[in-house]
This record gives sequence, structure tokens and C-alpha cells, in this order.
Amino acid sequence: MRIFITSLIVPIATLLLFPASSAAECQGSQNLPSRQFFVAFSHNSHEISESEKIRIGRWISAMNFDYPIQNWITVIGSASKIEADPERLATKRASETAKVVIDDGLTNAPIQIKTQIYPASSAAGSTSETREVAIQVSPGCLDNCCTGH
Repeated sequence: MRIFITSLIVPIATLLLFPASSAAECQGSQNLPSRQFFVAFSHNSHEISESEKIRIGRWISAMNFDYPIQNWITVIGSASKIEADPERLATKRASETAKVVIDDGLTNAPIQIKTQIYPASSAAGSTSETREVAIQVSPGCLDNCCTGH
């Protein structure tokens, strides 16, 4: 009986001193939520204004400074169905924005380009939301953000 109790004490003491949760706490990615930036466009236009280019440059500088590790970058071009050739327009908006993003140095992760077309049934028609490009950056960090756990 004494040997049995002694053989139980060692594993129990080990579990109390080294809880299993500390080893399993950071299994899998713990990366930060994505950061987004929106670029405005005029109706039926894919030209990026100089003021928007300045805003993009400032945001990219902040992203690269705050998050030098980046998992992915997505550029999503939008257009309204009531705009001229909306599929082509959304693609051109996304492409122009991606070019500025790359030229300004947001190149720490793969870039994916997507488009979305808003339905014409919207009562507002072509709104600022339907004429924008969203830039999304997924910031990463060392050790899947588990440092210090």
C-alpha cells in the first residue's frame, strides 16, 4: 500500500507544479485581427486622387512599422452595378490600388486581389461604400503571438 501511495504522489506533484495548460496554451495561430484601410473613388472612376495616395502611404508606413510580420494582404475592389462596366471598374480600382500599395512598400506578405459588385437594387445607388477599395492586412508576430505566455 505504501508503494502505491508513493507512486501516486510523484505524478500528482508533477501535475500541480507543471500544469498541462501552460504547454497547450499557444497551440495554433494566435495572430492579431486584420487591419483595414478604405480608398475612396469617384463615380465611374478608377483614378486614385493624390490625397488618397498620401493617406495610403501614411497607413502603409504605420503598418510596416507596427507590424513588420504580415501573414497576408488582400485588396478588394468594389463597384456598383449602376456604374459603367462594373466588373471591369472594380478590377481596375483594385489593380490601381495594389500598384500603389506595392510601390509604397507593403510587400511583406502575398497580395491577393478580389472584386465585389454591389446590386443596383440599393436605394442609395452608387454610394461611397460601393466606390471603394478595401486593403486588409493580417498582422503576424513571432511565435504566432504566443511570446510571453
